Amino acid sequence: MGTKISQELNEAYQYAQTGCVIVKRKALGYIWSHGRDRLDLLHRLSTNDLLGMSTNEVKSTVLTNPIGRTVDYLIVLNVENKSLIITSPGKSNVVFQWIMKYIFFQDDVTLSLPEESMVQTGLYGSKAKEVVATIAPEFSTLSPNQLLAVNKNTWIIRVPPPLGIGYEIVSDATTTQELIQRAKNAGAVNAPSSLYEILRIEAGLPGAGQEIDTSYIPLEIGLRDAVSFTKGCYTGQEIIARLDSRGKLAKTLVGLRSSDKLPVGALLQAPNESNGVITSSTYSPKLGWIGLGLVKPTVCDPGTKLSVTKDAVLGSASISALPFQSHLPT
Repeated sequence: MGTKISQELNEAYQYAQTGCVIVKRKALGYIWSHGRDRLDLLHRLSTNDLLGMSTNEVKSTVLTNPIGRTVDYLIVLNVENKSLIITSPGKSNVVFQWIMKYIFFQDDVTLSLPEESMVQTGLYGSKAKEVVATIAPEFSTLSPNQLLAVNKNTWIIRVPPPLGIGYEIVSDATTTQELIQRAKNAGAVNAPSSLYEILRIEAGLPGAGQEIDTSYIPLEIGLRDAVSFTKGCYTGQEIIARLDSRGKLAKTLVGLRSSDKLPVGALLQAPNESNGVITSSTYSPKLGWIGLGLVKPTVCDPGTKLSVTKDAVLGSASISALPFQSHLPT
């Protein structure tokens, strides 16, 4: 394996195949939304149908601009009398200001940033369900659109499709440490934060600032499950619906495999034609060099070979179906 990844990261990866690993997520953004119209506002601004969400329900949705491009991917936790909006790392202020622009005088909605810092920690691996059950037995029965409260400011959630590779603890730092210790007592082990990237790419999930970007519409980057085609209007809806109904997507998300490193930003080319770009890349101890890319639908069939170029030809990559492998607990 050489120096492709560290021994610590390799050991954590191997443990995730048979056990449960604890991964501290990058500093995600959090916004509280209060008021009777809080879900109605998000419903009319984003891609998914958020009306009628029940207490302790979780849904994913996407903010899009007027031309249907992705502003950010959101996870919405609807808890008692309020909702918590989880944004991509570094995007809480952008999302906060975006939503504020669309609050009118008649809307009963108030936004605020958390007074205390919040932490999100993932429990991933084949034994994640068993570990979560030691925190409380009822937590192991969570479906991908549910959360359960540990206390008034701590929740365990199964992140809904398309971005779900296990369980997530959302809490303040003190409570998080208490729950992590209980997870360790049940056999879970700490893993480097960089393990998340390997698991994410293996699962074929778009990443913040990589695929989740204003260059692409949600359908191009694998976020179809966060888009409702029956809810009616939202910002960017006409563009997204038209491209989908006509089958005219410019790009589609695919997996990539190669014997060589796949440089992010490198072009993917068929003979005499530029067909796409590499957006994510990692080394998987099980699969070797893998990545995600956005390519033209005409070259997205598994097994298609494309040249990898960045000023010069660096090698080749084969299109692979997604996911490479799933890390969702059963």
